[in-house]
Amino acid sequence: MSTIKSSDEHLTLNADGSSKDIKFQANGVEKASISSSGAFTSTTIDATKLTGDVPDASFPSTLPAASAANLTAIPAANLTGALPAISGANLTGLPAGGLTEADMWKLGSDFTFGSGEIVITSNWARSNAHGFAKLGTGMSQSSGIFTFPSTGIYEIDFNITVYNSGVAAYMHTGIRTTTNNSSYSSATTGFGNIAVTGGMYTTLHTSTIFDVTNTTNCKVRFAVYSYNYSNGLVNDNTYVTFKKLGET
Repeated sequence: MSTIKSSDEHLTLNADGSSKDIKFQANGVEKASISSSGAFTSTTIDATKLTGDVPDASFPSTLPAASAANLTAIPAANLTGALPAISGANLTGLPAGGLTEADMWKLGSDFTFGSGEIVITSNWARSNAHGFAKLGTGMSQSSGIFTFPSTGIYEIDFNITVYNSGVAAYMHTGIRTTTNNSSYSSATTGFGNIAVTGGMYTTLHTSTIFDVTNTTNCKVRFAVYSYNYSNGLVNDNTYVTFKKLGET
């Protein structure tokens, strides 16, 4: 074992020159250093030796406050007690709170239809219901085809009121979606019937969750179907709502 020792006077280790550090090595590996500015750096520090009971009067009785700027990989089990409030100024990648898109459209007037499936292509208008306000950009519509303002996961609700002034009939209402801006498929369907002849209203409802991955290709339209319905009428209380639940 080799020892550097001074019993009667100070021992000086001098790294002479500008920006020169004093380095301590073991087996050729640096374990600690003292920079030219006096900052001590060590790869390991025995935490049991960091106490406030320092016998030398030249040291403070308590340790100075430590900065957390370089603290990483702290076990969660060691984070105890009352933690301070966290500022969200530098937090990224968090989802936005609440809904960012909500919209409602309704028919502006009644229309009649016969048997078979009819896509509702006209008379759509954004709701003018008392107190209504859309959230976000809102939907756009052309010839009954609705376009979404942004990609995301959407809840779509379709509520339709029909009137039978003719023979008894059953009917259904449908949400039809496309992911290629061309071919439409049935997303969901709601069924109902008017079992007496003439003068009866009924309301049908259906809803779906639609993953809009591309606003150009992903669209939706709405349809009504009747069997043995010679003189059907869709009432202007028919409406659709859209809510963006989150990102795709």
